[in-house]
Amino acid sequence: MVRELNAGRAKRGPDGLAVLDRLPEGPRRALVARLRRLREASGLTNEELVERLSAEGVTLSASRLSKFLNGHEVPSRAQVTVLHRLCETAGGGEPAPEAVKETQRLLYAVLDAERDTKPLRVREFDLAEARERLERLRVRTAAELRALREELEQERTLRRRAEEALDRLVTAAGDHARELGEITAERDAARRRIVELEERIRQHEALLRLHDHEARHLADMAEETAREIVRYGSPEPPKTPEHAPDPAVHVKELVALVERLRDEDRDEEADQALRRVCEGTPDLVPDLWQAFREENRRLDAKRLLVYASLYCDGVTLYRVWQTEKFRTWRSTYINGKRVEEFVPVIAAHAPFDELRRFVKACRERDESDALGILARRCRRRPFREVLALRSAGLRIRRPFLWRLRAAVLASVTAPERLP
Repeated sequence: MVRELNAGRAKRGPDGLAVLDRLPEGPRRALVARLRRLREASGLTNEELVERLSAEGVTLSASRLSKFLNGHEVPSRAQVTVLHRLCETAGGGEPAPEAVKETQRLLYAVLDAERDTKPLRVREFDLAEARERLERLRVRTAAELRALREELEQERTLRRRAEEALDRLVTAAGDHARELGEITAERDAARRRIVELEERIRQHEALLRLHDHEARHLADMAEETAREIVRYGSPEPPKTPEHAPDPAVHVKELVALVERLRDEDRDEEADQALRRVCEGTPDLVPDLWQAFREENRRLDAKRLLVYASLYCDGVTLYRVWQTEKFRTWRSTYINGKRVEEFVPVIAAHAPFDELRRFVKACRERDESDALGILARRCRRRPFREVLALRSAGLRIRRPFLWRLRAAVLASVTAPERLP
């Protein structure tokens, strides 16, 4: 298959894409053909399409989009969905849900055929499908609950009117015995219906709570899957779901919560809240850190960086450190020297394996400033870790005492020599 794809690269059409006939028959070719038809119908170039995708929150380069259209890479479910909708909208039509589903089905056929080589992408697709189904079920349950509540209100109004009429007849009495019996039966029926509706409402409310719990569980699973995909080579972070809460609101609530807990001397609970952010939603760390700085809560900002260093993996640490918030603060100068707060904390507190992964990420992207800070700060770590970091390419200077310690260490463990 790889040989055929490489052969397809050699022969390209006038639009710069590989000739479709050169692709092997199968699900991948069917998906590529559909994506090409959508792109051609939209009348957009790759660059224009990339720009519109970026406006929708899907970050792609023109070269990577070309790989999707040539069959050399498989897009994610979110990328395929947004790409389909943008192309149909640009072509003057309205994206039909059935057409979008068909494109998603073709993507799943590709992933299912390559399940052994792309298990994480298959899991990502399955979780997204499950979350969509659950959201549809939740919306339907909520609509049924609203209808039941409206019907309950109508039945209560009917019962109230029947009771008022019954009171009037009882007062009048006399010749109204038959009418009195009819209204009594109507009132009793309304009471029975109210009891039935109240029971159904309680059940629907329980269902809605279960749906919300399942949605949170699926969101956690999807986030963990996305982290694994990023950890093992995905070049792009996961797309935030459309129904996700506003991060700015969540950050303000977290700042207020931590401030209140500190004021009430509940420091351990405040620290637990910061740890949960670092373990569960590390993407909030830059916004929360900046919010602490703006509120002059520098100790909480420092604690947040320490917990992020302790509980985030090395790739996530690098991704968080590269966000706009930290790039803006890294441009700050004090006494003519640039201030860097996050990297020294990582060097001091990150577990060794995650620190080594962070160093590797910095080396691969030529982050010379960060590597210089790491080289100075990591000298304080245990001696064996320093040796391993030097072997990994971190240029840590070797004072005379290091040579002495290395000689002593070499006499005990010969394989561990100072490089």
